[in-house]
Amino acid sequence: MPQLGNPGRSEAYVRLAAVAIVALLVLIILAYARERSPWWTVPLVPALIAVGGAGLRDPLGALALALASTVALSLYGSRTQWAARLLLASAAYPAAVAISPDSLGRHLSWHDGNVLALIPQLLLMAFLTRGIYRALRRQERAAAREALLAQAGSAMLGVTDVARIRETGRRTAEALVALHPGVALLVVRRDCRGRHIANLAGVPAGLRGRRLAELDDLKALLPGLRTWHFHALSADVEVAVAGRRAVPPEVMDAFRTLSHQVMLAEGGCLAHAELEHIAHHDHLTQLPNRAKFLRAVGAALAGPDPVALLNVDLDDFKQVNDSYGHAAGDELLMEIAARLASAAEGRGLAGRFGGDEFALLLTDPAEAPAVAARLCEHLSQPVRLTAATVTVGASIGVAVAEPGITAKELTRRADLAMYAAKTLGKNRTETYSASASGASHPLAA
Repeated sequence: MPQLGNPGRSEAYVRLAAVAIVALLVLIILAYARERSPWWTVPLVPALIAVGGAGLRDPLGALALALASTVALSLYGSRTQWAARLLLASAAYPAAVAISPDSLGRHLSWHDGNVLALIPQLLLMAFLTRGIYRALRRQERAAAREALLAQAGSAMLGVTDVARIRETGRRTAEALVALHPGVALLVVRRDCRGRHIANLAGVPAGLRGRRLAELDDLKALLPGLRTWHFHALSADVEVAVAGRRAVPPEVMDAFRTLSHQVMLAEGGCLAHAELEHIAHHDHLTQLPNRAKFLRAVGAALAGPDPVALLNVDLDDFKQVNDSYGHAAGDELLMEIAARLASAAEGRGLAGRFGGDEFALLLTDPAEAPAVAARLCEHLSQPVRLTAATVTVGASIGVAVAEPGITAKELTRRADLAMYAAKTLGKNRTETYSASASGASHPLAA
């Protein structure tokens, strides 16, 4: 600013030059603060350089204005904007000399060798700055991508909820899109009704759930995205990565890695669910085993509502095994389990304790005697097996939970009632009841 005052220019022009230099400084500060340089700065910055430089006592000082603004603004904007700004700024420097050819008492021409010889320095500095900046940005983005993928992998580790895994994948994809504006990720899944958009990032959220006849339908839905890359993760899952311009290979690799992370985590969920099922369900009937069933009883007793427990033991099951073999016995157990599950539907939970012993947890104790009677009748109906048609009965013990009772005690009472049914002739139901004196005995239902 102290160098303002070219003798060939009026005071009004010098004031205009001062305004131009201040405006140039403001544009640089705004670009730094916002980390972007709008397109309209492309013609404006060279004009400010020319006007401001022509107001200096030595118009060759316009080179400093051109160099400062070009180097600073080369960090922002597209490659096209940067190239246009650089060429115009290179022209603005000799233009300032042409406007004010008087330089410290000597006359200069804009095409003088001393003037034009400095332009290559301006170009070199701009190219170096842009190159170093882009290299650092690539390194920074690569580190950020690796950190995001590492965080996503850690967040998915050990998670057994598929919805939570997919949400982690979506958030990570949105973070990758924020790193690389202009790209988008869409996850397309196939179900019985066809393809649909299951997850997305970088495009309107309203597209989630949209049905697609073909993957190419995405191009019609999002015409602003010009380049498309499709990748099949499995027979039912496909990933589309799109961009307004060509998607860099490293960005493609990041989205592909994230997609595989999600798929592996989902596979882990399925494996965990299968192991969980195997560990807590009877392998033959697929009913909850004793451990899982008793946990369910404990959870029900901890709630505010009363429950009832039915202990079901088949009568004469050993005779079926002895007469027709264990394969026939297994068939019979599976049919009995199906009838128990049907009785429990909407009322509670059925389970198998082992051998020919089953149990039924009811959420409405008032229904227990009637349900037990119907179940006893149902289980005594003939069962058609591969080897023969057989008939077995069931002895059923009923125990209604009292406030404060434990799962172990409730099970013991149902056992006592079931043994009483066996003793009293089998194929019948008995309900546990406590005597006034504190002794316990089962009474017929």
